[in-house]
Amino acid sequence: MTKGNNNNILALLAEKAAEATDLRLLIQSIITETINYMEAASGSIMVYDSDEDCLKLYVSSSHPSLSKDMTSDSIKKIPLKDSISAQVFKSGKPLINNKSTNVKLSRKNDSGSYLSVPLIINKKHIGVMNLNRLPEQKNFEDKDLERLSGINAFIAGLIDKEDLLERIEENRKEISALFNMSSLLSETNDFAGRLEEFLRLLSEELGMKRSAIVKAKCFNSKDDKTATKSKERKIEIIASHQLKKNQLEEMFDSVTERIKQRLLSVSPLYNGDEDQPLTLLFDDNNETCEMYCIPLYVEDICPYFLIVSRIFSRGNESQVKKHYRFLQIISNNISNALTREKMLRTIQQDQQIQKANAEKNKIFFEISKDLGSTLDPYTILQKSFDQFNKIISFTTISILLYDDLDSRYKLIIQPAEPISLKYQNNLTKSIYELYSDYPTNPALSEENLSKPTIFNPHNQDVKPVANFKNVLHLPIILGSSVKGLIHLARKTNEGFSAEELDTTSQFTGIFLTSIKNAMIHKRTEKLAFTDPLTELYNHRFFQETLQQEFTRASRYKKSLSLMILDIDFFKKFNDTYGHLVGDKVLKHVSAIFKSSIREQIDTVARYGGEEFAVILPETSLDGASIFAERIRSKVEQSVLEEGEMSLKVTISIGVACASVTKCEKTSDLIEAADQALYQAKLNGRNQFQTYKDSTVSYEKKH
Repeated sequence: MTKGNNNNILALLAEKAAEATDLRLLIQSIITETINYMEAASGSIMVYDSDEDCLKLYVSSSHPSLSKDMTSDSIKKIPLKDSISAQVFKSGKPLINNKSTNVKLSRKNDSGSYLSVPLIINKKHIGVMNLNRLPEQKNFEDKDLERLSGINAFIAGLIDKEDLLERIEENRKEISALFNMSSLLSETNDFAGRLEEFLRLLSEELGMKRSAIVKAKCFNSKDDKTATKSKERKIEIIASHQLKKNQLEEMFDSVTERIKQRLLSVSPLYNGDEDQPLTLLFDDNNETCEMYCIPLYVEDICPYFLIVSRIFSRGNESQVKKHYRFLQIISNNISNALTREKMLRTIQQDQQIQKANAEKNKIFFEISKDLGSTLDPYTILQKSFDQFNKIISFTTISILLYDDLDSRYKLIIQPAEPISLKYQNNLTKSIYELYSDYPTNPALSEENLSKPTIFNPHNQDVKPVANFKNVLHLPIILGSSVKGLIHLARKTNEGFSAEELDTTSQFTGIFLTSIKNAMIHKRTEKLAFTDPLTELYNHRFFQETLQQEFTRASRYKKSLSLMILDIDFFKKFNDTYGHLVGDKVLKHVSAIFKSSIREQIDTVARYGGEEFAVILPETSLDGASIFAERIRSKVEQSVLEEGEMSLKVTISIGVACASVTKCEKTSDLIEAADQALYQAKLNGRNQFQTYKDSTVSYEKKH
C-alpha cells in the first residue's frame, strides 16, 4: 500500500478509538483491521507483565496456536528467555521471518512468513505485535514494516492507556477501601466490634477465607525441648472473621516451626525478597490454603499480628503481591488503631486510679475524723472497720493487739456478714499460727490470749459464711516491738492484690496512732478508776458506769440487773491471819469475779472494803440469779493456799433488777440489791437472794 493508505488506516483506527468505550474490544478490533490491512492470515498482541516478568497474550485473531493440536496456555505466557517475541521485546527491534531469513520459530510445524514488531511508546516497552502469513501467501518484506509505521505506536498507546486506566481504577478502589476501613478504625466506640467489622470488610475486599488480629504472648525457644504445644501457642485472639481459636491453632500446627521463628524474630514473613511474601500453606477442611502473618507494631514493639488466609491459587503471583501490599498498608492503620486504643485504655485506667485514689483519700479522711472523735479503742475499731470496708471488700477484718493494762492479747473480729462457729475457730487458729511466726514481745500463748470479741456484722441478712479462702495480714509494730496483727480474710477465690496490701498498710498507719492514743488514755483512766489492790474498777467508776447503764436501760426499755457481793466473815481472816492474808483473799475473789463476767459488757468493781458490785446490762432477774449462783459456786469450790494452810472462802450475794423493782434513780437499785444481800446474810450466808418487791422500802432492812 501507499503512504496515503497508511494514513487512511490510522484515520480509521483513530475514528474507532474516539467512539470506543471498551479499550480491550477496541484493540481486538484493531488487530483484526491490521491483519486485513497487512494481508496477513492471523495476528496477536503480547503484553509484558512486570509482576511475573513474562509476555502474556493480550488479544489475538485467528492465531495458529489456537489450532486443535495446540493449547491456548502455550501462548498465554512466554518467559523472556524464550521465543522470537521475547527477543523482539527485549531488543526493541522488529523481526521478519521468511524462507530467506530462515529464523526458527518456537512452534512446531510452523511455515509461512512471520512478522514481529515491538510496541513502544515514550521509550516504554509495552509488548509485541505478531503477524502471520500462510505458505501460499507472499513473504513479509522490509517494506511491510513501513506500512505498519505508526500503527504499532498507536496500539502501544492504547494498551498503555488501558493499563493506566486500570491502575487508576484499582488505585481508586484501593484508596476507597483503605479510606472506608481506616474510617471504621478511627471511631472511638466499641473497639472490639469495630475490629470484627474491619476484618469482615478486609476479607471481602481481598477474597480472604479467614482473618484475625491476634496477640502473641510468648513463644518458647526452638531449643526448648520441654516446650509443650500449649506453651508454644500462647496466642490471644483480639478479633476474628470466620476464624475460631481451635482453627487458628490448627493453622499454626501446620506451620509451627516457620511461623514460630518468624514471630520470634519479630519480622514480616518474607521469602528473601522484600516484595515477595512468604506463603505458608496448610490444609483447611481438605482445601489447600495459604496464610500471611503481618506484624503490627505498637509502641515500637510487636505484640500483635494480622493473620489472613485464602484458598491457594498457583500462578497468581501478581494478585498475591497486590494483596500483600494492601495488607502491608492497612497493617499500619491497624497498628495506629491499636496504639490509640491502648493509649485511651491507659488514660481511662489512670482516670479510674485517680478517681479510686480520691475516693480512698476521702474515706481515709472520714476515718481520721471518726478516730479523732473518741478515745474508746473499741469504738475506734468499729468506725475504722466500717469505713475501710468501702475501700477493700473482705469477709472479716481482725485485729490482734496486746493490751499492756491487762497483760493479755485481745482479738477483735469485724465480720462483713455473719460467720459460722467453724469460721470463727479456723480464723482464730490461723491468726494464732501466723502471729507465732513473728518476733513478738511478749510471745502469744493460749494463757495470755483473751476470748475473741466479735462485733456485729455489717450485713446481717445473709446466711453465715462457713470458711475463708484467702488472707492478707500485716504486723502491728508499736515502738520497737511487734504488738499485734491486722488480718483480712475473704470467702471467695479472689486473692488480695499488692495494691490492697499497700492500702491496708496505709490504713494500719492511720488507725494505729489513734489506737496508741486511746491506749494511753485508757491507761491513765484505769489509774484513776481502778482499785490498786484488786485491779478492779473502784467505787467512783462503778457509780458513773451504773448511771450510764441506768439511763440507757430507761431510755430503751431494757433490763438492768445489779449484784452486790460480800465476803463472808472477812473480819475473821484479818483478825486470825492478819491483813496480808486478808488482802490475798480480796485478790483471790476479785480474780474469780473478773474471769466470770462478760467482757466488754458487764462491769465488776470493788464497792468498798470486802464488798463488790457487778453491773449486768440487758440481764433479767432470772438471768442475774443464774449468774450469781455460778459465781457463788466457783468461789466456794476454790481454795486459797496460804503456806501450809488451805483457806476456804464463801460469799453472799444480793441481786436486784430495775425492770422488776421500780427504781427512780440508781440509788434505788443499789438499795434493793443491798437489802437482798442483807437477807442472804440473815439466812446463813454463802448464798444469793433476790429483791422481788415492785418498789424499794428504805426502812425494810432496818
